[in-house]
Amino acid sequence: FLRTSEFLWQEGHTAHATEEEAQIETLDILELYRQLAEDYLAVPVFTGIKTDSEKFAGANKTYCIEAMMGDKRALQAGTSHNLGQNFAKAFDVTFQTKDNKEELVWATSWGISTRLVGAVILAHGDEKGLRLPPRIAPIQIVIIPIFRNDEQEKAVKDYLLPLMEAMENSGIRAHQDWTDNSPGFKFNEWEMKGVPLRMEVGPRDVEKGNVVVARRDSGEKSFLSKEDAVEQIPKLLDDIQTGLFEQARQFRDENT
Repeated sequence: FLRTSEFLWQEGHTAHATEEEAQIETLDILELYRQLAEDYLAVPVFTGIKTDSEKFAGANKTYCIEAMMGDKRALQAGTSHNLGQNFAKAFDVTFQTKDNKEELVWATSWGISTRLVGAVILAHGDEKGLRLPPRIAPIQIVIIPIFRNDEQEKAVKDYLLPLMEAMENSGIRAHQDWTDNSPGFKFNEWEMKGVPLRMEVGPRDVEKGNVVVARRDSGEKSFLSKEDAVEQIPKLLDDIQTGLFEQARQFRDENT
């Protein structure tokens, strides 16, 4: 994800009437990239400007976001370039002003790539596998049903049905694992995949009206009533999101 022959790329190019407008756009995009990294990926970054020797060839100014990975190495996570009129001159890119004059545009260029996938892996992963921030996790909570016979299986399914509907209606991205693998295998598999929360439901939980919820980040388990689960799960997800960011920020600050 960091150094590959091919990668997916989010790239943008803009043209402006004035140098000031181009500079504003350049910094606006830099701020958007910072927000993406910190608010969604939970990866703290430094924002700054590249030196003349490091800036993009042909740019007047190159700004970037830089992150620290778990191996204490820096990663350039995104760039935003003020191209001035350099490329406009090279390719004769002009516009007509309000005074009907033809002038060169002031341009910007900016981009991020699938390198950010690698950033999430290296910033948050541990010896068990991935730890995905809840805001970007395709599955925010995985439900592991536990049963030993057909009767228990039916009871657990019936118990989970309204709970799943309530979570979906609340915008929680939930998934039930009804595969034939053992509960222990499923625990390890979903921990490796980095799902933020795991819910365990067995016959005893059905009897008590409870669910067991385990956090991927800390491994902490809590017992929630079925009625409170849908309300508490988003709070747990927010806490995990904040916690991952703070862990990464503290690690960065201690090593810079």
